[in-house]
Amino acid sequence: MATSSQSCGVCDLRHITKPSIVWCTECDEGLCTECQEHHGLSKASRRHKVIPIIEYQKLPPDVLKITQYCSKHDEKFQIYCKKHECPCCSKCIVESHSECRDIVNLDDVIHNVKTSNALCEIEETLVEVAENLQKVRQHIQDNRSNLKDKRMELEKEIKKTRIMINHHLDKLQEDFLKQLFEVEEKDNSKICQLVSSLEIKEKEIAEYQRNVSNIKQHATDLQLFLSMKQIEKDVNSKDKFLHSLVANEGQLSLSFKINASIKNIMSDIKSFGEVHIEAKPYDIVLIEKKAQQAQMMIQSRSIENLKLTLHETINIYGGGISGCCILPDGRMAFTFYYDQTVNVFSDKGLQDFEVKLPIRPFGIVYISEDNTLAVTSESSKCITIIDVERKQIKKTISLDSFSYGIALTDNRLIYSGGNKGIRMINLNDESTSDIVRDKMPSYCYIATFKDKLYHTNSGKNTVTCYNLQGQLQWKFQNEGVLQKPQGIDVDNDGNVYVVGSDSHNVVVISPDGTRHREIMTASDGLKYPMSVHYSGFKNQLLVANWKNNAHLFSFI
Repeated sequence: MATSSQSCGVCDLRHITKPSIVWCTECDEGLCTECQEHHGLSKASRRHKVIPIIEYQKLPPDVLKITQYCSKHDEKFQIYCKKHECPCCSKCIVESHSECRDIVNLDDVIHNVKTSNALCEIEETLVEVAENLQKVRQHIQDNRSNLKDKRMELEKEIKKTRIMINHHLDKLQEDFLKQLFEVEEKDNSKICQLVSSLEIKEKEIAEYQRNVSNIKQHATDLQLFLSMKQIEKDVNSKDKFLHSLVANEGQLSLSFKINASIKNIMSDIKSFGEVHIEAKPYDIVLIEKKAQQAQMMIQSRSIENLKLTLHETINIYGGGISGCCILPDGRMAFTFYYDQTVNVFSDKGLQDFEVKLPIRPFGIVYISEDNTLAVTSESSKCITIIDVERKQIKKTISLDSFSYGIALTDNRLIYSGGNKGIRMINLNDESTSDIVRDKMPSYCYIATFKDKLYHTNSGKNTVTCYNLQGQLQWKFQNEGVLQKPQGIDVDNDGNVYVVGSDSHNVVVISPDGTRHREIMTASDGLKYPMSVHYSGFKNQLLVANWKNNAHLFSFI
């Protein structure tokens, strides 16, 4: 196991303690000043690479644990097994990998690894993952803030509901008290009338009582007799009135019966309501690197060992399919030149949605930053931005020329502007700058990869490569294999894929433009192919014919 010991490994074997100043990656040990000098002069070790021990100790602990020697056999690793993805010594091959076929020399595997596309891909992936983490973290923080805002909104709604309930109960109470007062007033008036009537009769009885005493003392017997008859008659009348009053009238009393719904509020209503949390999918699109990326560290894909198989045929009825691209979730977008539409299909080849455009679309590219599609047009001086989630036009970017092929790099759109050359738009402020000032042909497709820019010329049957400073790198022309080149794209290893509309094929060109290979022909379903798109997310190649269908191929 490698170690970051401060002592010189050679001196330690001589039982001498000296600090090491360099680390030999081949010998896997530190060396002091004297031992370094001998190490550099020895024939066996003079070509060994050494680094300052201070720099070596800056390596992560997991990297420091990696040794160049087999821990089981104490022999240096010489072979790499692709099947098991592990380095092996000569004894490991005999004991554990005798039946493995994908055995390569370890030096060939790690040759130029620091400048390989694989390392660039990993660095780009780290940047993308960091951006995704930041994007998700910000989204979750926004979610937290939204929850607080929603809670305050619901709190206001609850209080508003409570006030409405209180107002309603107050109104019911007010109406009920008014009714209670009116009933009491009505019965009170009736009682007053009855009391007044009884008081009159009381006075009449009192008068009779005084008269009877006077009559009895001073009247004649005849007068007394006749008076008694009249008094008896009047008294009986009043007595009947009293009996009738007692029998037919009753003592008045107020009472009420409360509404059962109000009475049951406290027993039936146990809570003010229910609180629910609704979980929805995050409306963010994460960038995904293609699977099994570790395989890229073993060997870059060259045009000689490229193999593809048909994954799916997308039946598209109609003509004028001028552009195509694959979204990160596997959906496919196509521009329909004559129908003036952008159509998006599912990864199963079924139509998902369609957006009608006021222009004739040509090229198309996906912008992961805000989940949109950018569409060029040769009939209007603008680039149309389509919101994929809302399935509608989001905005248009005005140009001073028509636009054809389009590509994306570092949140910047690069498009072919005909007489204006190849231009670049910064999506942050929509500022425009020139890359290639030379006049570009109409219907020119373009692609980008790292610091390179590629475009096709169907009139001259050429494919041209520039750097992003507009300097010519190479030009490819072979009319025997590629006729009327149109759509173009580049894979993660810099291999350039071009469709030949009149040659009915797809030709792949090496990153340096010196080699080429025909990888698909008319027998693969290609008939006047117009556009092509490579998906690093899915490791697939989408080829769209000018009419009726498109083909999705997977790399194997």
